[in-house]
Amino acid sequence: MFACLSTGCGIPLHLKMLVTLRYLATGSFLLTVADIMDIAKSSACRAVGEVVQLIAFLAPDYIKFPQPEEACQMALKFYDIAGMPGVLGCIDCTHIPIQSPGGNNVEMYRCQKGFYSLNVQGICDSELKFMHVVARWPGSIHDSRIFSNCHISHLLDQGDYRGLYLLGDSGYPSLEYLLTPLLAPRTEKHKRYNVAHIQTRNCIERGFSVLKRRYACLNIPLRTKLPNTKRIVMACAVLHNIAILRRVDMLDVEVEAQEVVDLLEDEDEHELDATQVRESLIQRWF
Repeated sequence: MFACLSTGCGIPLHLKMLVTLRYLATGSFLLTVADIMDIAKSSACRAVGEVVQLIAFLAPDYIKFPQPEEACQMALKFYDIAGMPGVLGCIDCTHIPIQSPGGNNVEMYRCQKGFYSLNVQGICDSELKFMHVVARWPGSIHDSRIFSNCHISHLLDQGDYRGLYLLGDSGYPSLEYLLTPLLAPRTEKHKRYNVAHIQTRNCIERGFSVLKRRYACLNIPLRTKLPNTKRIVMACAVLHNIAILRRVDMLDVEVEAQEVVDLLEDEDEHELDATQVRESLIQRWF
């Protein structure tokens, strides 16, 4: 897989891998990693850059959105969690802290919590494996905008996954293929739907939690140039999926389900139509 790694800086290939994996797993600054490995900081930086680029390049092989026939089988596994039918995947965004990227658009990277970040979108399956990752949007961009501009949104719009749904929190619009929780459940059916929704959607919260526990570099401001920062996030997601496929210990922790709050400002007519789809599902299954 890494046979094409250059050896121009004189570091053996296996050492480049070790330097990179240590950096991703510990979050130690590159200077610390270089000291431990007894190599120059500049060489360590180049090694990390080369390796994460190649790992990120493998994303299409390890981060795959399912075909409709595969998705039906995945829905059965989601159903076993809390009785939520037709679930294709769970979607959310998480903020990855970064150093100031500089430039005229620097404030676009400042998130609502006040630090610079990438707002990274992920969709995961019931085993916490990522099926889709977008790691290019500045921290100030809303989750719903990221989704509306991503390939998966356009794919689901085509109707090939009819009867299957993503689960998202109330930061997303209610769509025919994206189910959100009810903000004011009125009946017992509504309450049962919300409970099943929250328990099932907790997969993506746990997925991000496991990802950040495995790769501590994602918890501290990444002090790399922006293109490399985006590759680091993608490389971590690829390695996370490989670890799940290889049955590596999950480092899982229980993540408290998020409270249902209204995070969207407006409803459009598409969302109003989609609430009928949601209500029909509630009356049929809950």
